[in-house]
Amino acid sequence: MSDALHPTPDAAFARGQLLQSQHRLPDAVACYKQALELDAHHTPSFIMLALCWMQDDDTAPKSIDAARRAVALEPENAFARSVFALALNANAKDGQTGAIKEALQQAEEAVGLDPDSDFSHAVLSRLHLRLRDYPKAEAAARAALALDTENTMAAEVLSAALLLQKKDGDNKHLINYQLQRNAEDDSAHTSAGWQAVMEGDHKKANEHFMEALRLNPMNEAARMGLIESFRARSWVYRTNIRFCHWMNQFTEGRQNVIMIGGFIGYKVLSGYLKTVAPFWANVVIGAWLVFALWSHLARGFSTFFVAMDRFARQALKPREYWEGVVVGWLIFLSLTALVLGYVYGEASSGFVALTCILAAVANAAAFTNDHHLGRHVYNIAASISGLGAVYSGIAIFAHLDLPYADLAGLGALIIGIVITWLRPFRVLYA
Repeated sequence: MSDALHPTPDAAFARGQLLQSQHRLPDAVACYKQALELDAHHTPSFIMLALCWMQDDDTAPKSIDAARRAVALEPENAFARSVFALALNANAKDGQTGAIKEALQQAEEAVGLDPDSDFSHAVLSRLHLRLRDYPKAEAAARAALALDTENTMAAEVLSAALLLQKKDGDNKHLINYQLQRNAEDDSAHTSAGWQAVMEGDHKKANEHFMEALRLNPMNEAARMGLIESFRARSWVYRTNIRFCHWMNQFTEGRQNVIMIGGFIGYKVLSGYLKTVAPFWANVVIGAWLVFALWSHLARGFSTFFVAMDRFARQALKPREYWEGVVVGWLIFLSLTALVLGYVYGEASSGFVALTCILAAVANAAAFTNDHHLGRHVYNIAASISGLGAVYSGIAIFAHLDLPYADLAGLGALIIGIVITWLRPFRVLYA
């Protein structure tokens, strides 16, 4: 009898793998389910179901149960445990460190079960990268590539880890090797694009990201990189990227020390200059404020211009589009308040300009925060700040006696100041 009349679990599984390789995931899922109906203990089908389900946000939660069942059936199966780690990672939101560390533990156990599995080492490297432990991510990715030089996941993680440690020479060597080996590798073009972004070469970055998306339209890292290359057309944003890339060579703890040390140095210098050279003290204070605000607003300000580009804005997701619109208009309102205040001699124009620019900072932080809890806190704070700044500005320039207008402006001011301190230290921020 043929398999068509009397299908076997292995036959259904094999057909599922074929469909999965063709990116026909719903059909592949149906085949894996059929295999499990024929054999409820068919571990490979549970594993592949998990891999299919974790590709979609709507079905990702089911991937954990499928992978957990595979591990329960075969506790010594390193591949099953690695997929379980991937499923846990796919469902863990930014800021849920405990869930990500649980995934890391599963990945470490998988490597312990099979030290010769390049897949297990690659999964371990991805978990270390997400936890921002770049040296360990690099080591695990290199271990995977030592076992299989064509492990794409490991190559992507290694490139990211090198880039985030500012090991530009090693990263360029890796990218060149990938492109020479396979010029049609979308992940290699994506890595090359990110390297170009960090170097400030937005044209070269744009070319690599466009090629990556031509090869694989579903490459999210390339889409995000394409947006970065559009933002980087602004010299303000390019400068911000280069500064961030320079900071990446330091650990998070050292970065915090540098920021605190810089603030203390600024306070000491400005305090001293106030007694001997008030003019230069004002210059130092102004330069510090520009630096502090620029680091928060560079991305949103650049996205504002991307959103106005009819071609470039097609690559923006709704959240990215509104980031540019809201942050850009708040900056525009701040500058408008200064100009109108000067023209009409409005004494309170400086206060309106300050509340609007600090509201822009609050909204810039909210739009870029992916922390599972913090994003809601920042969103509420940003909404209050933005509405408060606009409300108080209307009251001042329209000469209206609006209730609680002063309180609204003060609230916008305080929220903006607080977020300028919370965001750099990643308090409820991811």
